[in-house]
Amino acid sequence: MNMTEMGEVVAYLLRYRSAERTPGGGRKRRAAREGQLSERDVCALIDDASEAEREALRDFLAGQGLRLKAFESGDYPGIAPGSRYYALLPDPELEQPPLYTREPVFEALKLRQESRAELAQWYLQLWLLMHTLLYTRYNRALSDVSRYQEATFAGAELVELMRDQLETLRSLGEEAPESSRVLLEERGEDISRRVRAFIDLQVRAGLLEGLRDAEASAGTEESVGEVWQQTLLGALESEQIGIHQLGHLQALAQGRAQGRYRDEAYEAAIDEHEETQA
Repeated sequence: MNMTEMGEVVAYLLRYRSAERTPGGGRKRRAAREGQLSERDVCALIDDASEAEREALRDFLAGQGLRLKAFESGDYPGIAPGSRYYALLPDPELEQPPLYTREPVFEALKLRQESRAELAQWYLQLWLLMHTLLYTRYNRALSDVSRYQEATFAGAELVELMRDQLETLRSLGEEAPESSRVLLEERGEDISRRVRAFIDLQVRAGLLEGLRDAEASAGTEESVGEVWQQTLLGALESEQIGIHQLGHLQALAQGRAQGRYRDEAYEAAIDEHEETQA
């Protein structure tokens, strides 16, 4: 793999975030496009590269805050026998350059003249609710990567969950967090439009893929709409976020719990002291 080929491999990985020698689940290989290699060629170049060439590729990606991980058919369900799955993931120990911008996210979710802070609130709420559908309702931890194939949801479910979330915020009145009150300014089809835009972002990033719930729609005249399934890349990234980006929340929760236990122990000691004095 020469430097030109390495650049083409990196360009492909930045576009699709993953490549598979023999795609599973009936997915067809991504064909070559103008100025871009095919999925088969990308896998062949990585597979046939020498150790020195692979090290150079790893160093090149590390300079952009990224790392390439390879998985075999026995590592996770959905990887075809004899295949190999390459996933491009952010390296939590490295900084990503400003080349990678959040502008596409803001532009996709924008409906009027919302500020970045408002759009970030929408993205955060939708991301958390999507993970409620992909993890919480399946009693699944972020580390349960191998269960990604059972993690599905309908777009309408995310819309309904977002509506419920807004009703909960409204019921809080003045006690609602100030940063979240901007969400209450939605009107008309805002929620549906933002959910569609959010899901499209996840699909473009390779974190979700569309399915058709044939069984659910077989007995009805109306289509139940699109059903979305988490991809292996999506599960790997969620696991990484859970370990490295959300770890401080777990520590905070544990700290509060420990503080509560200390307070309860202190109160119990006071009660015991008062009873002894009595």
